[in-house]
Amino acid sequence: MEFGIFSNGFRPHTTAAESYQQDLAEIVLADQLGFRDAYISEHHGEPIYLGKVDTLPIPELLMCKAAALTKRIRMGAAVKLIHLTHPVDTAMQAAVADHVIGGGRYIFGFGSGFPNPFFADERGLTFTDRHERLRESLDFILKCWTATEPFDWEGKHWRGKGVVAMPQPLVAPHMPMATATDTPAMIELAGARGYTLLSAQLEPAASLRKKADIYLRAANAAGRATPLQNITAARYVYLADSRREAMDDLRDDINYELGFQMKRGLIRIVTSSFGLKLKGDTVTFDEMAETGLYCLGDPDTVAKQLRQFYEDAGGFGTLLIVAGKKWSTPEKVARSMRLFMEQVAPKLRDLVPVRDPGSVAA
Repeated sequence: MEFGIFSNGFRPHTTAAESYQQDLAEIVLADQLGFRDAYISEHHGEPIYLGKVDTLPIPELLMCKAAALTKRIRMGAAVKLIHLTHPVDTAMQAAVADHVIGGGRYIFGFGSGFPNPFFADERGLTFTDRHERLRESLDFILKCWTATEPFDWEGKHWRGKGVVAMPQPLVAPHMPMATATDTPAMIELAGARGYTLLSAQLEPAASLRKKADIYLRAANAAGRATPLQNITAARYVYLADSRREAMDDLRDDINYELGFQMKRGLIRIVTSSFGLKLKGDTVTFDEMAETGLYCLGDPDTVAKQLRQFYEDAGGFGTLLIVAGKKWSTPEKVARSMRLFMEQVAPKLRDLVPVRDPGSVAA
């Protein structure tokens, strides 16, 4: 198994600059500790965030700076909302990031993102056909990366005439690709093409296993070897000397974030997935922790939790631990990351996911 961080940014508003510096510090530390990957959320502004939460709508800019401060860690968006931006601009931005970051360290992560019509509405786009528009965007982007002469595009959602998208990716035909999706058709496409399938920290093991089955069947049909290695799962992980200490460290900060996620509707999706019945209109960190959503405590306890999740999910190739949060203090977050790589990762690294779709064990 490989390891990475999911910089799923949520930091109370100071300035965006300060939030970005904290994100960068965690990515630099992850590189020093030997994490292979850093996936960074593309978070756009929402009315409830105004003056209260900092967001990062263009993660590639952060990646380019991080590349100059790190040596090995690979970086990608989780995910770039390619149905919101003209494909020519998306293709060029990604190709520039590929060249600037260099060394095969840039991953093009894409998806439709959180299902909120606000993001489409503010751009004058439709929300209901976002998945269809995303698929056309992907085809248009791939054409930009591989065309050897100017071309026209007359699609249902996008138009282009005499398109010359420069530069093209560093290595033909394109950089590594990754997607986060709930649609079976896109999961099948990812499996057939060998794109990494990203799973968020909010996803139950049973849900991830169902997606992996779809992915596996498509990958096997395409003749791809060891496709489960391309499944990437994220979990909330925080290490301390005990579960009680970990919960005490995180309680205030996570409860603050939950207040926003309730208003956005995200927590209702999560509580439904984990069978948690809300008492009124709020949910607390302690209630969420009872579902097993958070892997907290000493290294042995956390390692056992993660190994159980791996088995229940049917296996995967990369585990991301959530970062990018205002959790406790930077010093305690750094200690948690160090404990993970020094005392938890060695207990998981031997896991190699091999199974047939629908089988019981990984």
